[in-house]
Amino acid sequence: MARVLLGESLWLEPLFLDLFRCRLGGASRVNYCPEFGAENGKKEGRMNIGDEIDQMLRATEESIDLESEWLITYESVEVVSDFEMFSEQLRRVMTSPHRWKWTIIALHSGIQGMMVLALKGSNSLNVLQEKDKERWLEWYNGGQSDESRPRDVKLANFLTLYKRIKGAQMLLYTDSRKFVPKGTQGSSIKNLNLLRNKYIHFTPRVWALEAGGLPAIVSDCLGVAEFLACKSGNVFPEQDLGERLKAAFESARKSLATLRAEQEEHERQ
Repeated sequence: MARVLLGESLWLEPLFLDLFRCRLGGASRVNYCPEFGAENGKKEGRMNIGDEIDQMLRATEESIDLESEWLITYESVEVVSDFEMFSEQLRRVMTSPHRWKWTIIALHSGIQGMMVLALKGSNSLNVLQEKDKERWLEWYNGGQSDESRPRDVKLANFLTLYKRIKGAQMLLYTDSRKFVPKGTQGSSIKNLNLLRNKYIHFTPRVWALEAGGLPAIVSDCLGVAEFLACKSGNVFPEQDLGERLKAAFESARKSLATLRAEQEEHERQ
């Protein structure tokens, strides 16, 4: 989570960096390290770490003037916003093919964020680059000072996160499920990442992109996001965000159905 003042930035450290050092009701320390398990704090009658994050978030929102220029955001909000942008741009593709650029970029960002939500668990270490995860655990287990903790940790890249949602790192809770790709989903995820990178790092050239195959790629990738959001057992958006996400998914599916129908009509002619 970050608090950003427009024109001048004030960042709150990502919450997971403090989860191992939370102080609840005084000097108590709650361990949510993977080897201890997420139930450690509950057994001692302490607040669940997810509840504490919600409480901290509400307190942050209540402590500022919402009419001011402050912008508050966190991972769930960003993911939902990504998919709303994706569904909006996908609708516009039918009249403006150049909207495929923003459709691809927004979908890529949304899926990356959804993979983070599915993998983060109680401490978010599963979403970091491996070397940064090791650095953080080394700092924590070594009992070093708070000032020396790693603050420049980075998110694992898109394809690494995709690999992790197919593995044991997804099995965080009793009802957790790993993602098992079907059909062309694996290749579609790789193609989405490739297309996004080509757009983001566009070099001077003339690029002819065959748009006919894009609806199938987008449909496959949207299926990955739908699984993570609805069937993985690891993603728990707030009610209003969940409703917005569902609406974005439904809108995107309608647009894809329209695009497929237009393609089939064009092929018959």
